[in-house]
Parts: sequence; C-alpha cells; structure tokens
Amino acid sequence: MDEPIQPELLRKRLAGSLFSSPIHYHPSIDSTNALAKALAGQGAPEGTLVIAEEQTAGRGRRGRAWVSPARANLLFSLLLRPFLEGDRVFVLTMVLALAGLKAVNKICGVKAMIKWPNDLYVGTRKLAGILTEFAVREKKVDWVVLGMGINVGWRPDVPQQGGAPATSLVEEAGRPVSRNALLIELLTEFEGLYKDVVAGEMERLYEEWNRNCLVLGKAVVVATEKERIEGKALRIDDCGALILEEADGNQRRILTGEVSLRLRI
Repeated sequence: MDEPIQPELLRKRLAGSLFSSPIHYHPSIDSTNALAKALAGQGAPEGTLVIAEEQTAGRGRRGRAWVSPARANLLFSLLLRPFLEGDRVFVLTMVLALAGLKAVNKICGVKAMIKWPNDLYVGTRKLAGILTEFAVREKKVDWVVLGMGINVGWRPDVPQQGGAPATSLVEEAGRPVSRNALLIELLTEFEGLYKDVVAGEMERLYEEWNRNCLVLGKAVVVATEKERIEGKALRIDDCGALILEEADGNQRRILTGEVSLRLRI
C-alpha cells in the first residue's frame, strides 16, 4: 500500500466530530493502545485518536502479538470516557465491531461478520481484531481504550501464533482500498452508534450485533482462564455477553472468553 495515513485529511473530513482532535499520528510506535492508555492517565479528552503506520509491539487478546508490516493495514486506538457501569464496557467492543463491518461493506463491498467477542471475519478467515482495555473507578468506567487492527493490504501466509487463517480487504475486494477513506467511514459510523449507547438506546444495537454474529446457532467451545465450556451459542446480550446453552439445557452467561467454532461456516 503506497497511500500513507494523512492526519490533516482526517482532521478535515472529521471536522465537528468526536474524533477530529486530538489526533496522534506515528509512522512507527510500539502499541497504539499503550499510548492511548498513557494519554488517558494524563487526562486526555474523550475522542483522542492514536493511529500508526506500524506497531513494533502490537498486542491482541491474551497477550498475543499483532503482526503487521508498515503502511499496509489500519492500526488505531480510540480513547473514550463514557458514563457506563464497569460490567457494560464490552458493549463498546460490539459497537466498534458493528461500525467496522458497516464501513468495510460501504467502502469495499465486503460482507464481514462478528466473531464474538472481538473479531471480524469474512467466511472462515479473520479480517480484524479489537482489543478493549479500561479502568473503573467506584464501579463506573473512568476510561476505555478500543484498539483495532484491520488487514487492508496484506495478510500473513500462515496463521500467527496458532490463530485463525487471515484475509485482507485487498484480497476480498480485489482492488486497492484507501485506509484513510475506510477510517473516516468507520469513525463516522462508530460515533453515531456510540451516541445511541450514551443515550441508553440499545435495542436496535442489540438486535443488529446479534443479526451480524458469526457464532450464533453453532456449537462452540469457550475457553476462559478457569474452564472450557461447550454448548450452542444462543445470543449476545445487551452487555456484550454470550449466552450459551450447554448439553443439559442449562444456559451460561459468559462475558469474556475465546470462542472456537466446531462447525464449518
């Protein structure tokens, strides 16, 4: 990908939005999430955007490395300060996933789906991942950092660290994709959905992320830090938790975890 990220273009196209300023752009950085968290601790305002051409220590969930060559993919983090209970913070993961699949469809014509809890897939291949980190004060969210990596112009030949096979937008769309245009559309979509969250208008969002969830109706295995749970994925509730039906008919509510599909998609 030859087109660089253009911070001034982003500021111009996002003027008047939550994400127009401040924008922290770096040709290379260890981790956009790490910087966004540091900025949160320094009192940076909601809407702070950190974006990089390359991450030297990018992270996924459970400490996995997020590998990406320079100037090929979309790597960014958002700082938010929503008035939410701490146990509802993963709603924002689902909202960013929704914004991502909407933007991908509009800019590229590619149909992506949400693989709970934090990935976007096209078919059986991973397109994007989200890393959510946050701080809570007196049971209320103090700040949330949402980091997202989208494979735009590159994908690895083999899965990284035992992960799923990957794909990219250039492969799925069959043409080059503007990272600037994609990010502008994604942030615009996210802001509209985020306003609904802040206003407490969750019903439409809840229905939408269930409609676009890859795992529902499928047999899955959920691996948490303490156990492995097998069952049928029923729905994602309004806190972003997965409702799983076990073989005995008992329903389990799982707020975080790693889902692996048993069935072919």
